[in-house]
Amino acid sequence: MRDESGESGLAPHFTGYPDTGAWLTNLTDRQRSTMDTPILLTDEQMQEFLVTGYLVFYPDVPDGIHDTIYHRLNEIIDEEPNPGNNILPRVPEMRHILNSPEVRGALISVLGEDYLEHPHRFCHPVWPVKKPLSPKATEEKLSKNSHQDGYTPLGHPKQHYLRYARIMYYPQDSPVEVGPTHVIPGTQFNKGLTDEDRDRLIPVTGKAGTVSLTHFDVGHAAGVNQMPKFRHMIKFLYLRGEQPRQPSWDSQSTEWKRPVQVTVPYDLEIVWAHGWDWVCGKADRYASWKQVHADAMADAATLIDRAGSNHEVADRIAAIQAIASLAEAGASAVPTLVSFLDTDHQAVRTASIYALGAVGEAAVEPLIDHLRADGQREDGKDLPKGWSEGAISMEDAANALGAIGAPAVDALRALLLESDGWAGINAAFALGEMDEVASPAVPDLVKCLTETRSHRKIRTVLDTLGNIRKDVPVKAISALFFEDRPEWDEDIHRWWTPTDGVRTHAAMNLARLGTDAADAEDDLLKALDDPCGHAGSFAMNALQRIGSPSALAATMDYLMSQRWDASVDGVRQF
Repeated sequence: MRDESGESGLAPHFTGYPDTGAWLTNLTDRQRSTMDTPILLTDEQMQEFLVTGYLVFYPDVPDGIHDTIYHRLNEIIDEEPNPGNNILPRVPEMRHILNSPEVRGALISVLGEDYLEHPHRFCHPVWPVKKPLSPKATEEKLSKNSHQDGYTPLGHPKQHYLRYARIMYYPQDSPVEVGPTHVIPGTQFNKGLTDEDRDRLIPVTGKAGTVSLTHFDVGHAAGVNQMPKFRHMIKFLYLRGEQPRQPSWDSQSTEWKRPVQVTVPYDLEIVWAHGWDWVCGKADRYASWKQVHADAMADAATLIDRAGSNHEVADRIAAIQAIASLAEAGASAVPTLVSFLDTDHQAVRTASIYALGAVGEAAVEPLIDHLRADGQREDGKDLPKGWSEGAISMEDAANALGAIGAPAVDALRALLLESDGWAGINAAFALGEMDEVASPAVPDLVKCLTETRSHRKIRTVLDTLGNIRKDVPVKAISALFFEDRPEWDEDIHRWWTPTDGVRTHAAMNLARLGTDAADAEDDLLKALDDPCGHAGSFAMNALQRIGSPSALAATMDYLMSQRWDASVDGVRQF
């Protein structure tokens, strides 16, 4: 068996559980009651999270519980195949970590009160190296391990907004010598990682019980374990239910402020402020930027020159953000900004995306033309370059159109219906980034569910309908549980088929709709038995959130049939 770093080695043999009585006794009534009182993040913590893409904290649970979890994981990894998604029922003590006030409060803060737990979970063990590595060899291995996670069961687009988050839990003390996860702050906006990024790896060290909350797309790497014991990290995924309407953290002000700690190499304040306004639920996602730069006066031609590739990256970004401060008056810079998309330095591209969003309507037609050209280029390939059945990278132009919002809706609707290929997929994604602002496109999106043959476009459309939420006909989504298309039955990634992907996205987005999905209850009851466990799990979530007596009864019946006796193992069977 291999760990996330690819390092194999002998596992220390399991020697029995520690005494669980101590931590069970210490789980007092006070601690049980605090599980119902989430500890929300502060404004400063939220702002830091938006900038760096991660936070580290410690849940308030009895210390002994981490030791119990660690020893149970040692036994599993030593004696059994990795249980994958079943790690939580296999080690159910971890529910006390996930239900702690700190973890629940952090998730509510970044994803809203109605967040969902994704069925994918995984224990990432790191075995001790066979012999100590030199500092240079350790650095090289860390660089090699660096990556951005893929989604499961099939691919999902990377997203700048806080729609997905990941909890990483470490049950053992995690000094750098045991190989904790290393994170690359600020890379949640990247399409990929560069050597410049890999040079900025920071170890997430801490005592037993350390929890790291991360943006799903932030770059990270497994460390190198040079101690004679396992290093465990257990990953849990979560997703937002609906668009933010107001701050869901302990907010004292909705005014954007740069956090005290900015551990990223480039100033992308327009990106951070835009994300802040979105998660605050503001109708204008550039409200903070406009407030700070309301009196901006600059010559667009001079700024365009300063943004050129003959200048330093930091200076170029400063010029691009100054163009954004001009808003509509920066229209003359649109061709230059569009030329930076997709191929320039990642930070320049990211700044350009949101500068184009600030310019607004004048950028729509050039961006649509750019997307159309992207589609013509990619549709001649077996698979678009940006589509990997793990992590999907949409075109920068799609992110820019999503940032523009309402002025881009009609043009995107036309492109959506014009193309079943890469351009149409990106159009669907861009509409989804607007949330309910894109509700006029719902009839066109629903039409795609029945008329397109592309499972990639259908999966993207389903996510977009889940984001829009308003006026979505849920039966059009649940009908996909019963869609039988032979061309979707071929394994395309990790033994999953397009049918699995479509049904999972359908169930997931019905779950996000909450009580609005009530008309699909009968179809969801049938989906509980879907052969893809992800689809059945999300169908259960959807029924739970619908909340009718029949839906809740079906949920309990499903859970009872899925129950797991964690005390039974390969030796003891009853």
